[in-house]
Amino acid sequence: MVTKQMTYKQKKRRMAIQIGLAAGMIWGLLSLAAYYLQFTDVGPSIYAKPILKPEYVLKWQGHFIGLGFFIIYTLLFSFFYAQFLIKYASPFVGIGYGFFLWVFVFYVLNPIFHLTKPVRELGLNTNSVMLSLYILTGLFIGYSLSSEFNNLEQEEDQQNNI
Repeated sequence: MVTKQMTYKQKKRRMAIQIGLAAGMIWGLLSLAAYYLQFTDVGPSIYAKPILKPEYVLKWQGHFIGLGFFIIYTLLFSFFYAQFLIKYASPFVGIGYGFFLWVFVFYVLNPIFHLTKPVRELGLNTNSVMLSLYILTGLFIGYSLSSEFNNLEQEEDQQNNI
């Protein structure tokens, strides 16, 4: 019986997928809850707004489609982190990554795709909740991937020493 060992890159890719999916589900659902509890004026539908019909943007269907897009985006964010930032095992890198993602979405993509009102018009509650969610998403992705990556490296070292 021949067993196929996963390569280091395959393990890293699988790790990025698992953590990206988990981050998307956890923080996307928390974003949806924050919207429905009226902590923020921005619901998950903004992530799918460029392709949604206008009548779906504020309906529950639009928010669940947006949640699906958020999960896809967190997968991409996770792959990017795994490719370029995984070697930094500091939580501050994840926090900075989350802040960068918030700036990217609200200051770069928002004016291009008209996802929501400009940041200055959103209000303190919406901005602080969304910034917090992005920072926590970045921290979750960054710290989880870095931790798993370090464990993976230790396993590889132990196998090489045998």
